[in-house]
Amino acid sequence: MDAHNVRHVYIVDDDALVRAELAEALQLRGFMATAFDSGEGFLARQDALEPGCVVLDLNMPGMGGMEVQQAMVDRRSRHKIVMLTGAGSVSTAVRAMHAGAIDFLEKPFHVDDLVRAVGSAINSQFQEVAQSDRKRNAAEIVERLSERELDVLCGMVLGLANKVIAYRLSLSPRTVESYRAQLMQKLGVRSLAEAVHIAMEAELEPRGAILRSDPEI
Repeated sequence: MDAHNVRHVYIVDDDALVRAELAEALQLRGFMATAFDSGEGFLARQDALEPGCVVLDLNMPGMGGMEVQQAMVDRRSRHKIVMLTGAGSVSTAVRAMHAGAIDFLEKPFHVDDLVRAVGSAINSQFQEVAQSDRKRNAAEIVERLSERELDVLCGMVLGLANKVIAYRLSLSPRTVESYRAQLMQKLGVRSLAEAVHIAMEAELEPRGAILRSDPEI
């Protein structure tokens, strides 16, 4: 399996038997499981851990699940959470979901339900990581453009014709065509749609002269 697609699960539960059973069940289903006996122990190592899903017990000595979750929120953690809760704590688990947990399971639960919840959490994280990578790559590509090329790209994002871009930037249409060809080569694209897509992924904001009003042209 590609190292980037390893499905990491971090089990945080003070019950040694539960940790062992969950780790074995998840490993048999293809997950890479690591267990922690406390929230404090998990948080101490979290920054060095690969992205993945945290199976987090709500009720633990010391830091409970909600406190661990809040610490993760404060750190802007990218790990996803599936909360485990005992009877009578469902309302608290629902609050955990409002705070960002992907799912919660009430003990006792079937291992297949855990596998589904963890799989969904990890798939969600993979998508977020992929989106973040696309945005970062797009931003790096757009940074290669000159100021004038950026202006022309902004005009393209706004859906402006070359002659309108030319007017707003006080350039000739031929010069705009030249900048357009140069920027598309730097972006590695062949179509307007591809160029606009990269600009949007990079969150490029139109600015300056490209926003000026047009004459009757």
